[in-house]
Amino acid sequence: MSVLERRANCPGSMRMEAGRTDTPSVYAARGTELHAVAAACLRDSLDAIEYIPDDPDGAALVQDYLDVVRHAATGGEMLIEHEFQLESLSALYWGTADCVIIRPPLLWVCDLKTGAGHPVPIRRPDGRVNLQLGGYALGALHSLPPGVDNEITHVGLCIVQPRVGPPQVTTMTTGEVHDLAADLIDIAEAAQAPDAPLVAGDHCRFCRASGDCPELRRVALERASVEFDLATDPAIVAPMPPSPASLTPDQLGRILIGADLLEAWLTAVRARAKALADKGVEIFDHKLVNRRGRRIWVDETEAAKALNSLLPADDLYVVKTVSPAQADKALKRLKAKRPGAWDKLVTTTDPGTALVPLADPRPAVSPRAVEFSVEQEEQ
Repeated sequence: MSVLERRANCPGSMRMEAGRTDTPSVYAARGTELHAVAAACLRDSLDAIEYIPDDPDGAALVQDYLDVVRHAATGGEMLIEHEFQLESLSALYWGTADCVIIRPPLLWVCDLKTGAGHPVPIRRPDGRVNLQLGGYALGALHSLPPGVDNEITHVGLCIVQPRVGPPQVTTMTTGEVHDLAADLIDIAEAAQAPDAPLVAGDHCRFCRASGDCPELRRVALERASVEFDLATDPAIVAPMPPSPASLTPDQLGRILIGADLLEAWLTAVRARAKALADKGVEIFDHKLVNRRGRRIWVDETEAAKALNSLLPADDLYVVKTVSPAQADKALKRLKAKRPGAWDKLVTTTDPGTALVPLADPRPAVSPRAVEFSVEQEEQ
């Protein structure tokens, strides 16, 4: 269901993505991690900071979602990470809703979005509901326990994307949700057609084929083109773009229209270069370096004992609520020395490597085991 918007806007994307292994970015991996935290907290009735005490930023983000879900679930039943299939419409349609809440006569479908760079509206500009959420709503209705479906009259949809703004909520009648079935059938049929057209747009951002899509390249360059002669520097092979101060309002507008498409293509280029570097392929003028890790406790119980032996009774710490960095600041504030075994109490996570220009001051490192599945070689 997560690709519904892309399939609706670009039917040919399914053909282009076929056979390409997904290469999750560090941001996607972070989102997967936080979704797992959210599900665990709902199942175990925990707050996020109790589950990931060393990650206050992630905990704050997840907690916003937990608060919304728990409020909506008052007096109802939660189905966490609820899986469903819509084979009656198409074998393509299956998914997992973050949380479905049964509270007759209302059924809630709640979705957590952890990113910041791509706001996800709950309804389109024309008023139609977000297709992914609408698909989740249809899947939730089709998978209700026997007897409950007759009690539901409305479906509430909620997107929680804390880095972008407050939660978004909308409501549909069950009739409106069922009406989406015809649209989903049309989308599936169009996507499976041998000559399904390619259509470039904002939906290209997360497409696995964006780096090789001829339509994306064509439209991006066409939309970003401006009516001027590119000046060239003899010392530089690539054309030199003009100064923004020299561009007319019309030129600026056309460049901005194409910017999102160019960024989608560049994202795919960076992912491909990193995947090759992880395999040991040398990328011109670039190198692999270690990312900066996050400090965590090796053993929370031992860390608590060591810290509490140094601090006054009023400042005793429970390390589940304090990260090593926060404890370090507290010790400095209280003018207390670190425990003698500090180096044995704290370790640093391994966040993997990054591909950076050779001019980056960090030392180069050898390729390690691939952190995520990489894109398959072209056939």
